[in-house]
Amino acid sequence: MKTMELSRRQFLKGTGALIVSFNLFPTASGLFAQATRSGEPDPTQLDSWIAVRQDGTVTVFTSKVELGTGIETALAQIAAEELDVSWRKIKVDMGDTEKTIDQATTSGSRTIERAGPQIRQAAAAARKELLRLASEKLGAPAEKLTVRDGVVSVAGNPSKRISYTQLIGGKRFNVTIQAEGKAGELKLAQDVKPKDPKEYTTVGKPVPRFDLPPKVTGEAVYVQDVRIAGMLHGRVVRPPTINTEPTNIDEGSVKNIPGFLKVVRQGSFVGVVAKTEWAAMRAAQALKITWAKPTTKIPTNTEELYDYLKNTKSFTTLKGAERGNPATALTQATETI
Repeated sequence: MKTMELSRRQFLKGTGALIVSFNLFPTASGLFAQATRSGEPDPTQLDSWIAVRQDGTVTVFTSKVELGTGIETALAQIAAEELDVSWRKIKVDMGDTEKTIDQATTSGSRTIERAGPQIRQAAAAARKELLRLASEKLGAPAEKLTVRDGVVSVAGNPSKRISYTQLIGGKRFNVTIQAEGKAGELKLAQDVKPKDPKEYTTVGKPVPRFDLPPKVTGEAVYVQDVRIAGMLHGRVVRPPTINTEPTNIDEGSVKNIPGFLKVVRQGSFVGVVAKTEWAAMRAAQALKITWAKPTTKIPTNTEELYDYLKNTKSFTTLKGAERGNPATALTQATETI
């Protein structure tokens, strides 16, 4: 048998390409502590909110998403404050419905108002557990321990110290915390006392935002950039007027569009699904639908619009809160401004 020796360059020239791949690290689901045994995040499990990684960073899980208001950085500051670690060591895992608790929609300042206290309490609960573990390792009561940048030491004896990473890095907390309510009204770990605001060193301080550098360099991944395995595309097919629904949908009008998959209808909603965005756009435009006559007359000019607004009963009526009697208070006031 004749053997032939080839250099790497000669081999690649002859075969076209050589691809070698390997994985040094475990999958993300195994790396982070938040993956609960049931497969779904549980608000009563501390692991659903906080994870300490082996490299010393701390991951905070939130269903909120960064929409340009800086909440990724703000939530990181809140967690860092309670954990007594640098805000630079906080990684915020956002918006993944498979591993974050539903904290309601991301809207205006609601994230800091509603999700902020949730993250604060979860981080406070994590700190409490970390101090308990450190107390066992260092042989000192928790109230005698101090924390600085993720390192726990005994007050008056700084040589006795242990880091968060040494305590639990890459492992699960396996701690149950109090959780009442849901979404924006969810109350967490109310039995754990958070840090006194007078002691804050991170919250309320200006720090560089996490989301700005990748936006400047073009590295940021926006919704329209997302690509996942088996991903499909959809488009809504909107009616010409409100208060109508389809009486006939001619699916044959789009079946010849390459990449088109199906028409979806739920009540008066109609949409199309396709393999590519372009196919979805073409199908939505080409789909032939016969719409029912609107159940109410739609204003066609300014006069009719004003008349409609003035004389049409509202779908819902919201009544403001009534506290006290303003009229009486004003008449009895010694001074009005």
